[in-house]
Amino acid sequence: MTLTKRLLLLALISVLPTIVMWTYTEVSLRRAREAEVNDLVIRQARVAASELERIFDGIHSLLIAVDEAPSIRSFIAPACNSYLASLQQKVPYLLAFVALDLEGRVRCVQGPMPGGDYRFNNRPYFRDVLRTEGFVVGTYTPEFLEGGVGAHPVLPLGLPIRDDEGRITGVIAAALDLRWLNQKLKERVIPAGGSVTIADRNGIIIAREPLSERFLGTKIPEPFMKYVNDNKVGSFEAMSQDGVKRILGYIPLNVQPTELYISAGLSSKSAFETINKAATRGFMLIAAGLVLSLSVSWLLGRAFITRPFEIMTDAVRAWRRGNYLARIELPGSTGELGVLAHAFNDLMDDVAERQKALQASEERARLALDAGHMGTWWYDHLKGMGGWSSQAALLLGLPPEKTTVTIEEWRELVHPDDVETVFAKLRGAVQGDGEYEDEYRVRHADGETRWINSKGRVFFNSARKPVYFVGIFQDVTARKRAEDQQRFLLDELNHRVKNTLATVQSIAAQTLRSADGPASFKEAFEGRLLALSKTHDLLTRKSWREADLHELVKQELAPYRKSRDERVFVRGPNVDLPARYAINFGLVLHELVTNAAKYGALSSPSGRLEVTWTVIENTERPPQLRLHWRESGGPPVEKPKRQGFGSRLIRRSIEGELAGYIVISFAPTGVSYDLSVPLPVERSLPVSAA
Repeated sequence: MTLTKRLLLLALISVLPTIVMWTYTEVSLRRAREAEVNDLVIRQARVAASELERIFDGIHSLLIAVDEAPSIRSFIAPACNSYLASLQQKVPYLLAFVALDLEGRVRCVQGPMPGGDYRFNNRPYFRDVLRTEGFVVGTYTPEFLEGGVGAHPVLPLGLPIRDDEGRITGVIAAALDLRWLNQKLKERVIPAGGSVTIADRNGIIIAREPLSERFLGTKIPEPFMKYVNDNKVGSFEAMSQDGVKRILGYIPLNVQPTELYISAGLSSKSAFETINKAATRGFMLIAAGLVLSLSVSWLLGRAFITRPFEIMTDAVRAWRRGNYLARIELPGSTGELGVLAHAFNDLMDDVAERQKALQASEERARLALDAGHMGTWWYDHLKGMGGWSSQAALLLGLPPEKTTVTIEEWRELVHPDDVETVFAKLRGAVQGDGEYEDEYRVRHADGETRWINSKGRVFFNSARKPVYFVGIFQDVTARKRAEDQQRFLLDELNHRVKNTLATVQSIAAQTLRSADGPASFKEAFEGRLLALSKTHDLLTRKSWREADLHELVKQELAPYRKSRDERVFVRGPNVDLPARYAINFGLVLHELVTNAAKYGALSSPSGRLEVTWTVIENTERPPQLRLHWRESGGPPVEKPKRQGFGSRLIRRSIEGELAGYIVISFAPTGVSYDLSVPLPVERSLPVSAA
């Protein structure tokens, strides 16, 4: 822990007793207020219960008086209806009075009698009156049809009707207006910021303030039903349905003779507002004292401890960055820290002199490495960490500041095909005399592959265990590429010379076999050699990689295509043929042109030649080159009786060498050739029509 932090901790400890005393006082006051509020809300619930009992006692007395009326006991309809109507006008909060016989039929009502033979003996209050034979408070009823009340929330209250001999002959019931009840409780029971909830034995809310219209007739949520069915009066704190956190006092069903659940509450915020304000003021005073104490401690620590140490650490960081001329300059008299700073400055004076000599030596080594495209590397076997110079990092395609590396990172740089060999040679150096040399490929981040020559030495401890590796990298990519290019050119030259000699030998043998004499042999052989030579010229212009089909056709037909001469028509897309294809197509075109000039369309001024080709693409097989040779307007055509060398050369070149097929038609109007050969997939695609 720093000295400044210790000083701040001491200041904090000095304020701690005050914080403890304030916390103890705050907790005591809050607990006392909680007990006071819990007692207050229970008393408030009892007040609401007393108000309900007063209202129900009044209605009970009223129903007893109604039961004494002869017209009610005897169910004399005209008289009892008028009596109930006049009574209801005097107590408007009772929306309806109704007298039912034992079968639940309406016998007397303050309003119009319900039509039809309706029976209301399934009403809960009706059954409860007959079961208890006494006054009953019913449950929430959304509509009181037996009393002529439609969709209006009411609470039925019932009493048995007895004859002169005390026998129960029916039920007299009144419908209490629950909206009036809500308003009454709001006026007489609920304090400012408070709440009250009354529910029947089914948990249905019959009175609720605030937001009575929202919650009237809704069921109390299931988590709160445990308080409705509790067996003793109590209190709890919870988030009310209207989103206000309250402390609620409650009287459960079993405690109330009317079997109603009653709860009254106060807002937690309002109940503890005074204590919270006092606590906030106390906390702010303590916080202000704490901030003041810590601020003074921090300022003193900053002036006498932190600032001198910052000056010293800034100088150390400058030394680590290589600035050995930086010195520790402390303001004023700093005591022991000044003595320490002076000792450091003397030490760095000596280091600076040695660093100058070391930098000169390193600069000479760096220039030598740069000139030879080299860099140094090292590996600490005990730490499992290695690295290299900035020059080596550049050779490996890394940023110059990337000078440390792990074994796994190094493995990722080496080409996958060379990884095993590289590590095998390193292990061989460890197991041997410690000398190491290897050439392998590395992959740069941009995907380029470079060749590296690596030389190094392994250093061992007294037990001959490897502890350190050092060495140099050299980029030998240019040399490797030159060697590969030289090898490739020699192989290519050897291959092409052999192929050319074999082709010339074959042409000579076949021409001699079909020639009529030395003169015809010389003419045919020279023509075919000239065609082969022209094709070689085209290939040579493109380094023997490819030749354009359009150039091949134009070259062979050049003697017969004059300006504004429409005898020869050539059309087709640009197709670059590989060397083997170009040589065979050159020989085939030469034979076709020679035959047309001697016997076909090109031997007559009225003759016409049409050469077209297309490339048929297909995803399931290689693309097909289709070439069509059509002659017309020349001498009449007859199918030859025997096949000459030219025809055999054409068929062998297309079907034998290029694995294609040829269809020849000797129509009287002119000969036609249809050639089709599969093209290699990597050829240049056709781009335009010729």
